[in-house]
Amino acid sequence: MAVYTPRRSVAAVDAKPAAGVPGVMLARLAALGGAVFFVLVIINVSFRSGAPSATDSGQSVFDYVAQHHGRLQLGAVLTGLAMSAALLWVSGLFRALRRAEDGLPGLAVTALAGGILAAASTAMTALIQGTMATRIDDLGPAGVRVWWTMYLLSTGATLLGLLVLIGATAIVCLQRRLFETWFAVTSAVLALASVVGAFTIGYVTSGIQAVGGIAILLDSVWILLVSVRLWRTPELAVSCAGPVEQWSCHRAGV
Repeated sequence: MAVYTPRRSVAAVDAKPAAGVPGVMLARLAALGGAVFFVLVIINVSFRSGAPSATDSGQSVFDYVAQHHGRLQLGAVLTGLAMSAALLWVSGLFRALRRAEDGLPGLAVTALAGGILAAASTAMTALIQGTMATRIDDLGPAGVRVWWTMYLLSTGATLLGLLVLIGATAIVCLQRRLFETWFAVTSAVLALASVVGAFTIGYVTSGIQAVGGIAILLDSVWILLVSVRLWRTPELAVSCAGPVEQWSCHRAGV
């Protein structure tokens, strides 16, 4: 007996209730992870109001960290939690990309690797931030300035991962119509912006640092938009590989 194989295009998936389809709850959980990530990132950004730049004097940086060390410590914790939520989110995107590639995880694996790189780099940023705030008296103005510079430059490492993640997703969207065309084009533009922002890993000029900060915020909004789509249409990230899953997907119109 021939097993039913769905032949609908990815773009043809409708947002309809599919509680009985295996993996829907996981897709929505991943979407929730992306939303939690975005909220924690915004809170952490608000903690950095009035922060010095990488070109400010050591005394200026020292004074700022001394006055806000408690807030910086809490921000480090929130950043670490945000990365845990981000890994949950990227698992949902990976499932959606793999499904769009007909179960052959090509660019899906690339996107997953980019997400892991970004999360690991940002977790290291949190470690730097927490260590600097905790040991400020031992470091002194010169030491704090070096650690603060490392903290700012680590944004570039995060963007290196994000450009791979977003770029791979953009290619799949353009080839397989995973999301709308406007979103695919926007993703490609953000990937290019992330390339420019990634230069912050080696340069401390105000212009490049500003581009890196803006790229991080825009990429965070992009993650939130993907989360909204996964929440509204979890069928995008549902596997229909096995006979039981195929039957469930067929009943739900996936």
